[in-house]
Amino acid sequence: MKLNKYLIISIILTLVLAIVGFVPIPVHIKHILILTLFYAYMGTAWNIMCGYAGRLSLGHSAFVAIGAYTTLILFRQIGLSPWLGMILGGVLAVGAMMLIAYPCFRFGLVGPYFTLASIAVMEIVQNLLTSMRGLTGGSLGLSLPYKATSLAAFQFDGKEPYYFIILLFWLIAVILVWKMERTRYYLEAIREDQDAAAALGISVNKNLIKAAIISAFMVGIGGAFYVQYFRYIDPASIGGFSIALNLALVAIIGGSGTIFGPTIGAAILIPLSEILRSSVGSHLPGLHLLVYGILLIITIIYLPRGVISIPGLIKARKEHKANLAMIDSGAAGGSGINE
Repeated sequence: MKLNKYLIISIILTLVLAIVGFVPIPVHIKHILILTLFYAYMGTAWNIMCGYAGRLSLGHSAFVAIGAYTTLILFRQIGLSPWLGMILGGVLAVGAMMLIAYPCFRFGLVGPYFTLASIAVMEIVQNLLTSMRGLTGGSLGLSLPYKATSLAAFQFDGKEPYYFIILLFWLIAVILVWKMERTRYYLEAIREDQDAAAALGISVNKNLIKAAIISAFMVGIGGAFYVQYFRYIDPASIGGFSIALNLALVAIIGGSGTIFGPTIGAAILIPLSEILRSSVGSHLPGLHLLVYGILLIITIIYLPRGVISIPGLIKARKEHKANLAMIDSGAAGGSGINE
């Protein structure tokens, strides 16, 4: 029943969001919704390896950049459809992930060592993209050649098609994580105690690499969507720390290691960030980062399992109060009998 609940929630959310897509709302509101779904999808992908397996990566933007640049370059150079380019970009992102995942998992590098390795890969990819000016445009970046509205070219003049595409991506990601029941349990066991998991017969390296491959591939697909939507990328914006930080924050604040945690985190952080940027961004640039920091501190102190844990905490508190009331009433009844 618990798993069915996730599927029902996913379907209901999808139907509600699909209806919203047909509602005539301002363009900037639809843009915020697209960004929210984008980071919900990307946070879900990040969460597979970093939430369930507990291997914190702060360099996932490297795989986003690989997916985006692969799709864009292939389209510019040989006219390859972005739908095919994003698959190749995801495969290349997996290859880059293996450069750090296999040696780290093979030799048992965990904790800050894996995090530092992910940051190093992010910096390497960003510097490579900046230095390869003839192919990537260097620090000036690349723009997407304009095509008339075309599903084959993954280009549309309005925002509605992008909205429904990223909604579909998000739904596929959530269902994929939901279907990975056994793998999720294995990863959680590895996260809590790697040696104990191995003693129980769980293949630690196999499951960690599996999670890394799925996470990198999905993030690479997300990078392709990013370039098709924004129609411009440069190494600093797509391969820098900003996107990597957003992926981690939406999952951690929403609830890492849960199916809907990244979606909840994205629904909180992304609209808040966009509103702050549009309202006070010109006067107080970077204010959204300060808000991120405050929310992260509050979450770590009061909600270590994320915002998604609030209903469970409320229920546990009510049960605790009820138990205390029963104990007090029992004690009062016992004292009356003694008298």
